[in-house]
Amino acid sequence: MADYLPRLTAVSARSHHNSFISDEDYDKQIRDLVTYLQQPIRASELSSFSDSILDLSFQSVRGDRLLTIVVVYSQNLDPYLHSLSYVYVFLLRIRFIQGNNESRLPEQFYPGGELWLKAVRFLRGFDPFQIRYAGHEWRQLVELVIQATREISKPLLAVPVIRDTLLRLDPSSEVLTSVHISFVKLTLMSRSYSLALPILEKQICHFPAVTGQAYQKYHQPILCGDHESSLMFITDASGFSKKLTYRDHLQFFLYSAMVYMALKRWDEALHYLSIVISCPVTNAISKIMVEGYKKWVLASLLRYGKLVSHPNIISSHVIRACQSLAKPYISLADAFEKGDFQRMKSEVHAARSIWHMDKNTGLVYQVISTFSKRRTLKLGRTFSALTISDVAQQASDPPAPLDEVESLVASLVMSRALDAVMLHSYEYDDTMLRFSSAAKSRFLQEYSAREQILQEGRLLGIVAQSSYRANHGLELGNENLLFLQKSLRWSDGPGKGVASAGDEASSGIDIEEDIMGDIH
Repeated sequence: MADYLPRLTAVSARSHHNSFISDEDYDKQIRDLVTYLQQPIRASELSSFSDSILDLSFQSVRGDRLLTIVVVYSQNLDPYLHSLSYVYVFLLRIRFIQGNNESRLPEQFYPGGELWLKAVRFLRGFDPFQIRYAGHEWRQLVELVIQATREISKPLLAVPVIRDTLLRLDPSSEVLTSVHISFVKLTLMSRSYSLALPILEKQICHFPAVTGQAYQKYHQPILCGDHESSLMFITDASGFSKKLTYRDHLQFFLYSAMVYMALKRWDEALHYLSIVISCPVTNAISKIMVEGYKKWVLASLLRYGKLVSHPNIISSHVIRACQSLAKPYISLADAFEKGDFQRMKSEVHAARSIWHMDKNTGLVYQVISTFSKRRTLKLGRTFSALTISDVAQQASDPPAPLDEVESLVASLVMSRALDAVMLHSYEYDDTMLRFSSAAKSRFLQEYSAREQILQEGRLLGIVAQSSYRANHGLELGNENLLFLQKSLRWSDGPGKGVASAGDEASSGIDIEEDIMGDIH
C-alpha cells in the first residue's frame, strides 16, 4: 500500500513546466498513469492491507485499485499539481458514499458541504493539461455540480463555477460542448444573464472533432502540447461532451439569443437568432427554427422599429414556412410599421394565448412600450416644447393616462434617449417638456463645420510645407544644376545665330520662357 501515493503523485503540473522534460515524455507519463488508475485490483493484493482499510474498501465497490486509498490518501493530493489523480480519487469517494444508489447525491456534495467546496476548488483550479486526459471524469464532476444546485433549486450557485471551468479548460471556448448548453440553460433559469457573457462573447464555431478509431490507436496526439485550436483535444472520443445533435446546436444559439434579449442587447440577439433560422434544412423545418423566427420578428421591432430583411443565405421556402407558422407575429409587425396603434392593440389582445404559449408575452409588451417611445421621440423633430397633455394626445391613440405618459417621458429623459428638459410649475398642474435636440443639433453642426475647416487648414499647411521642401530639394539637386548649366551654355558654332548668355541675361528674357518658346 505504501507505493500508491508515489504512483499517484508521480505526474505533476510542476514537472510539465520543467524545461528538461519534453511534451512526448510528459504525454507518456500521463498515459501510463491513466492506465494505472484504470486497472482493476487483484484479490491477492488485498491481503497486504490492514484490516481497517480492507473493511473500509471491501464494503464499497470491489475491483477498483484506488478504493483502498480513497480516505487515506485523498488529503495528500493537490488539485492543481495532481489533477489527474485527484479527480479519479474524488469521484471514487463519491461513488463509495453513494453505494448501490448512484442516483442519490451525498449530502456533503450539496452547496456548502465538504465535497461541494472541494469540487468547486478543483473545477476552478485544475491543471488544464492533465485534465485533457480525463474528459469523462471532468464532465461527470461538472454534471454533479449542476445536479446539486438543481436539487435545492439554486442554479445560480453553479453558473460562475461552470463558467470558470469552461474557460480554464479552453480559454478560446471555440468548440461547442454539451456543458455549454447546460451552462446557458442555467443562466436562463437563474436569470444571471450577465454571467454568461464571458462564454457567449467567444467565437464558438466548431463541434468536437470526429476521430477514427484506427487513427487514434496508432497515432495518438500529444494532448499536453500547446495547440493552436482546442479541436486537438476536445473530440468526440475525449469525453468532454455528450454526443451533440442538430437540435442541441439550435438550442444553444436560441438560448444565447434569449440571454442577449434579456440584457436588451438586440444586435447580438439578432445575430444569434439569424444563425438559428439560417441553419440548412432538407424538407421540413425544425420547431426551434420557428421559435427563433418569432423572436427574431420581435427583436427586429424592438431594435429598428420595423421587420428587417432576413439573411440572404436563408432559402425562400424556409422563410415562407416560418411566416405561415408565425402569422400573428407578422400581423403585429405590420401594424407596428404602419403606426396603427389601435390595430396593434387588437392584434396583441387577439393572440394573447399564442404569446403565452410561446413564452413571448414579455417581449410583446415591450413592443407596445417601444411603439409609444418611438412616437414620443419623433415629437422632438417637430416641436420645440409640449405639455405632457399634448404628448399624451400625440404619442398614443387613445390618449394614455397622464401619470403613465409623464413616467415614460421621465424615463426617456433620464436614459438620455430623449434630449429634453421637464419643467413643472406649481401654478399649473401640467408639466412642460422642452426639447433641446434642435438647438443642440444646430450647435453640433456648426461645431463640426468649424472643426472640419480647421482640420482642412492644418492639412493644407502640411501640404504647403511639404511642397516647399520638395521644391527646395529639387532646386539644389544635381539634375536641376546640370539643367541650368546646359541652359546657360550657348553654342558659338557657325550658323546658329544665338546670342550670348550675357546678352540674354541683359535682355530680361526668362530662360524657361525662352525654352518653351523654342518648343512652340
